[in-house]
Amino acid sequence: MGELDTGPFHEAMQKRYNEEEAEDKATELCSLWEEYLKDPDWHPFKVVMVDGKEKEIIKDDDEKLNGLRKDLGEKAYNAVVAALTEINQYNPSGRYVTSELWNYKAGRRATLQEGVQFLLNHWKRKKEMFS
Repeated sequence: MGELDTGPFHEAMQKRYNEEEAEDKATELCSLWEEYLKDPDWHPFKVVMVDGKEKEIIKDDDEKLNGLRKDLGEKAYNAVVAALTEINQYNPSGRYVTSELWNYKAGRRATLQEGVQFLLNHWKRKKEMFS
């Protein structure tokens, strides 16, 4: 969780540069934004009350994010916001990407039971292959 989707950066650079240059520029920008995401001093969140509970949301007036939106568009902005939100939810103090067991069919986090069931099924298939 918290991994930056590089697709929007590549899309934006392909509109400005030839294929080879676009790839290089997109890679540079992704690296830059990955460093921003890891920076614990950058905290573009504000706390609001939602249904009587405090919730952190992205500030509307964050200069870096607004600059990104202006320069590269909504898709790149949304990719960074998604990564930031995930990092803040899963590991706000360390600011690093965290692995998450995911149920792709349901489009959500997998339960422990689903993970164990998957591993058992996988193990059984492998065992049958070698028996």
